[in-house]
Amino acid sequence: MPRYNITYKSTIGFVGAPWTLLVYMINGQSPKKNIDQNIYKISIHKELIKKIIHAQKLHIKNQIDAGSDVVQIFDSWAGLIPSPMLDNFCFTPNKKIVDFCKKENIPSICFPKGLKQKYEDFNNFVTPNGINLDSEIDPVWARERLKNVAIQGGLDPNILLKSDEEIIKGATKYIQAFKDTPYIFNLGHGLLPETDPDKVKRLVNFYRSY
Repeated sequence: MPRYNITYKSTIGFVGAPWTLLVYMINGQSPKKNIDQNIYKISIHKELIKKIIHAQKLHIKNQIDAGSDVVQIFDSWAGLIPSPMLDNFCFTPNKKIVDFCKKENIPSICFPKGLKQKYEDFNNFVTPNGINLDSEIDPVWARERLKNVAIQGGLDPNILLKSDEEIIKGATKYIQAFKDTPYIFNLGHGLLPETDPDKVKRLVNFYRSY
């Protein structure tokens, strides 16, 4: 029989956070251009969020059973939530999912995109194993204010549309900022459609050889 050299890689599963899923369910489209104000009616969506959380727990468990090593919870539209509603729509729903993960011994990474300095409050309340920065968060501020958590990402995806020199400079900024901190090198959001794959390859090679 033929022999194969198999290298196993860690795999990150992912789910959308309850608020972000709610935005798409009610809004019917990306809220970049328009958002239905009915989304903010807590009394209407309390039970729906509860059902979403239940479904996400099952989804997470299935991903782990299928081989994922960690799950990332994407709250891509957390920045749309008014401050008085953050607890109901963002902090508490994310914490319920993270608490489930802890009970099941599943490492979790949260991505509350757009929260700005509320990242600190989120981290202190939700207490995930890891937290993904968006590109608006200063890495030095994150290193000093986000405690007891591994930090991931932060690099602006737009930088991959620039020169190799600018890409290396931007990447070095994050690598150096977190050199004494548990850190997962990554972008602060997804790749842009117009990104040149060769730019991504050069960035990855640079990081691996740093």
